Amino acid sequence: MKKTNYLAFLLFCLLVGCSQQVQQNKVYGRYVPERKDDFAWENEYAAFRMYGPALRPENPSNGVDLWLKTSPELVVDSFYYREHVLGLPYHINYGKGLDCYKVGHTAGAGGLVVITEGSHLWTGGAYDRWDIIEQTPDKFVFRLEYDSLLVENHALQETIIITAEAGQILNKAQVVLRGEYDGELWVGGGIYLHDSVDHVYTCEHCGIIAYAENALSDKTAAQMNFDYNGSTSQGRSYIAVKTPHGGWQDIIDGTLFSVQPYQLGDTLTYYFGACWSEWGNGELSFPTDEDWFNAL
Repeated sequence: MKKTNYLAFLLFCLLVGCSQQVQQNKVYGRYVPERKDDFAWENEYAAFRMYGPALRPENPSNGVDLWLKTSPELVVDSFYYREHVLGLPYHINYGKGLDCYKVGHTAGAGGLVVITEGSHLWTGGAYDRWDIIEQTPDKFVFRLEYDSLLVENHALQETIIITAEAGQILNKAQVVLRGEYDGELWVGGGIYLHDSVDHVYTCEHCGIIAYAENALSDKTAAQMNFDYNGSTSQGRSYIAVKTPHGGWQDIIDGTLFSVQPYQLGDTLTYYFGACWSEWGNGELSFPTDEDWFNAL
């Protein structure tokens, strides 16, 4: 290759590389068949997943699982690859973040909750169907459908559309419940509290609830990280829910919630999101609980 052509080729590679960097995705998501039908997504602040049909024998919920990230870099595919191909559990922080938030059969980190008369709180199970509505470098929109959300022996159908956008701390959730139920329903987002209620923030008139906890509140994740690096300190994990126009806020069965009166067939919109004290992005970082609460 002639020198001039070689230099031109190098210049072309540099330009293409810069162009690809500029256009790099800030938001991402996908169906994950290799991990029991998970549906996972992320933006710069955190990664999340919800549970699918293949996990149903383990009694999952329709709650939201949280993965912590050290930076705005996308990590979903690398976490799954590390776990399922390399055999390196994503419950351990190897430098990019970790999965240390235990959901169980709860709302998790911002999942849907339904409350009925007598202050009974209900959560659903695994989703039945998924589809992607929109996917761009800066926006990811998907829908999950649940055939049976049991509320006092009434099987309701849940549809939830979740929108994640670049630069937004919170995801947008649009929920429709259908079916038959004669009583009063209150619906919104919930946060399961693993740690002390002393680190809860609420603002009833603005519809915000937030929570900060020891990121390794789960004993299994704490032990795995201790075995790997000799420490059980992984900072603080942060979660929040915002229900527009305020609503009823309280704690039932260890779940902090913000809900509104709901009529079957209506669309309820609420927002949820999370981050980590170890997440670094310059002045946008949240090194303390108060920084997270103030950001909301």
